[in-house]
Amino acid sequence: MTSSNPRRSGNPATRATAAHSPAAPASGRRSALHDRSRVVLARLARLPRLVIPAAMLGLMLLGLSAPLPVALAALALVTVFVGWLALLSWPVLDLKGKFVRGLMIGLVIGSGVARVNGWL
Repeated sequence: MTSSNPRRSGNPATRATAAHSPAAPASGRRSALHDRSRVVLARLARLPRLVIPAAMLGLMLLGLSAPLPVALAALALVTVFVGWLALLSWPVLDLKGKFVRGLMIGLVIGSGVARVNGWL
């Protein structure tokens, strides 16, 4: 049985290429961002599968436990990385995927706010 909605690739480089499809027209700035990001995404795709999740986990733990200046820098890196991937994949995401990415960014920013206010 074939589905009319094919599965998306788990590879960010493939998804970035799919964002250029006619189903998801790209603006000039978005297209330029995709073009500049293609090389970085290809390098990230060649890394072992657990490197990026482990790095994000490490940065989040650092952001929750390190002294405030180091913690904010670590949380900023996580926010920028997740935001960058969300921006690249946004046109091809369904509502659930958009919600999860927004939630992730909100949680990281919320962690930074909690650290600044001394709640964590």
